Amino acid sequence: MSKDKRVVKVAVIGSGLAGLTATYLLENNPDNFEVHLFEKGDSLGMDAASVSVGPKKEFRIDVPMRYYSHLFKLYTYLKIPIKKAKFSFGWYRIMMQPQQQQSSLTNTQLASHTQNESYLIYSGARTIGHLDKIKTSTATETLCFLWRSLIVATSYLWLLFLSVWLHYGGYFLDTHQTMSAFGHMTLETFFKTYHVHPFFVHHVFVPLFAAVCTTTFDSMLQYPAADVLEYLAVGLFQESYVVACGVQEVVRRISKPFRHVHLQTAITKIESGSEQHRFRLTDQHGNQHDMDHLIFATQGNQAQRLLSGYVEHLEDQGRVKEQIDVLRAFPYEPAIVINHTDTRLLPSNPHHWKALNLAVVDVGVPVGSDAHVVSDPHQTTMATHILNMTHDRFSQDDVCYLQTTNPCLAVDPEKLLSVAHFERATVTVESKRALRRLFVWSQHGRVTLGPCQGVENGIWFVGSYCWKGIPLLEGCVASAELVVEGLAEVEQVTLNVKCAVCCALASSGDRQVEYVDCVERCASTRDLNELSLHLRLLRWTVRQDCGYHCMQAITQRALANDDVIHQYHGKWPFHRLLGIQEPASVLFSILNGLMHLHYFKQIRRYVSARYPLRTYYLGIAVVGMNAWLWSTVFHMRDTPLTEKLDYFSAGLYILYGLYVAVIRIGYLHQRPVVWLWSLLCGGLYVVHLTYLSRLPRFDYSYNMIACIVVGSCQTLLWLFWSLWQYTRWGKVERRPFAWMAGLFVVLISAAMALEVFDFPPLYLVLDAHSLWHAATIPLAPFFYRFLLRDTECETVALSRLANDKRSS
Repeated sequence: MSKDKRVVKVAVIGSGLAGLTATYLLENNPDNFEVHLFEKGDSLGMDAASVSVGPKKEFRIDVPMRYYSHLFKLYTYLKIPIKKAKFSFGWYRIMMQPQQQQSSLTNTQLASHTQNESYLIYSGARTIGHLDKIKTSTATETLCFLWRSLIVATSYLWLLFLSVWLHYGGYFLDTHQTMSAFGHMTLETFFKTYHVHPFFVHHVFVPLFAAVCTTTFDSMLQYPAADVLEYLAVGLFQESYVVACGVQEVVRRISKPFRHVHLQTAITKIESGSEQHRFRLTDQHGNQHDMDHLIFATQGNQAQRLLSGYVEHLEDQGRVKEQIDVLRAFPYEPAIVINHTDTRLLPSNPHHWKALNLAVVDVGVPVGSDAHVVSDPHQTTMATHILNMTHDRFSQDDVCYLQTTNPCLAVDPEKLLSVAHFERATVTVESKRALRRLFVWSQHGRVTLGPCQGVENGIWFVGSYCWKGIPLLEGCVASAELVVEGLAEVEQVTLNVKCAVCCALASSGDRQVEYVDCVERCASTRDLNELSLHLRLLRWTVRQDCGYHCMQAITQRALANDDVIHQYHGKWPFHRLLGIQEPASVLFSILNGLMHLHYFKQIRRYVSARYPLRTYYLGIAVVGMNAWLWSTVFHMRDTPLTEKLDYFSAGLYILYGLYVAVIRIGYLHQRPVVWLWSLLCGGLYVVHLTYLSRLPRFDYSYNMIACIVVGSCQTLLWLFWSLWQYTRWGKVERRPFAWMAGLFVVLISAAMALEVFDFPPLYLVLDAHSLWHAATIPLAPFFYRFLLRDTECETVALSRLANDKRSS
């Protein structure tokens, strides 16, 4: 970056999360950018629709929010307190009470004369939970409930299986090939094609996702199936979160570095600017602002209206007209969010109240026109969130605070706290096709700017509507991050590495100004030829070597002053040895490998070649040696390739242990059964590798969960078998050593706890991970000795059986 480069003036129109994120990223480079944030309201967008409640107005109720990876990382970087929120869901139907005179009721009175009957209750995590029983009064109602529950459970599991299969198979990647095949399918077509039960579709799934997407039932059925199913697959086993401090604090922290905020200032006109600046903006007060770039963080239809006036005065209208055509492809539907205390909108039975209550209004309910009721109440889900159940600040309050999205019944005006009217983008197959003009997803998941972003003309678009999938806050952060990177590249500006999501992906040590400056100074004064031979052989670069020395200098000073020890690039600051990053882990990995090699020789020597499990037991040693070999390589030099080889080999070792355990414990000697079991395990491993290899970033959470699940299955199998031998059905007289298998898996599980208790390395050498490697060295012989004794016992039993057959 040249020091004499002009300051680039950027206008960000709209102060929702997309606008706030874009402004924040740019404002972290004050020497390069002058950012002006324009908001037509009297407060910044994220907090504009919130309301304060309580005796002293000390609590803040926010509009609905959902949290995913980009958003989570941004909030983590901003140190926004976030807490897990396990939502429970309830579905209920709103009907008129029997023999009720409908014509005499006003809209406000209507909610007092309805019968709100629950028909499904779900508790647990976002994708994995359980159905709760609904109290019934007759045997017929009980049978109906059981039948509905069976339909819901089987349909949901079928849908979840399809979602995971299609996601991991790469069918949801937004490429031209997949768009021509699966990408054009709507939800309605998908349900018919894959035979999903109509009750589940129309009474459970569509009402739920119509609430998630804030759209009507008909629009929901026209959603691209891939977007909704990918939402299911990606959310599997994921937690839901809520901001513990409210969005008011989010806005305060993210807007702290902002220098030019224009509240109550709507942009009314865009014109071509002077020679120095590309655009001239006129606001509602008649003031003019010269700008070099425009970032539209508004709704697509609002950006379209502003650009329609701008394009008329251009000589070359081609690119702007193309941008307007893209924006026209994104449809919007009106939505209402009200905060209130009117419990008449909830199920009639308070025992059926859940954190999120989804209501479907029967066609017989005469909902009249009302400013606080959606225009099509019989085609819309009314979603009511009981804030007392998910927010600690309301949990002890006598007042039940409710937040209803798209109310289908009018609330009591005296219990109404606030009303927010807005529009929400809905996704169609056409809008999904147009989205590729703004952002392009490659077959490997990499995202790049599309031709209709402002690389050529300086007009950029961010927001939930212009990101892949269901329009959520995640798209606001992700699109803003990518657009800012593109804008900086156009202006040949290197973004400050200390800002935003990029830093959230790093460790705490990486973000230290002292560390960054130290590395930059060091790297600018050194050459590759200055590195020692052993460092060059292990592929160290100058910047990496500078990073090591800067890290060590900061860490030594922290130890001397008894300060906090930071991680750098995901690792603790170890002393390296001849270029080896983690000497202790390397040493213990080698010793583990040698232990497996020793018992490979023992099995070959002492186990008869005729014993049917000899090959499988030799396989344990071979797979174990392979795992510890790549563990050694990875801890010598951590690169993306060595990391994957280490994780893939460890996963294979765990899966192979389960594979052999099932064969041994289940006595699977029939060749067809063994083949089927081998194909199943092999197929699962191939799918596991394929999924992790196709991702742009390694999915550590999924890999950990997969290994824990498979390892737990193996542990339970051996523990059950070991205990079984000491019951009256077991054969402890034949196997007095059966306890060894159970104790081994218990000790291995206990040793794995070292991975949980992470701490800075002792003497900058021994950390929890290296101690876990050390603990497995004496445990491996324990299991191999069990196998050898068990083999001896089985060989004797097989010999007796063969002799008995010959004598008979």
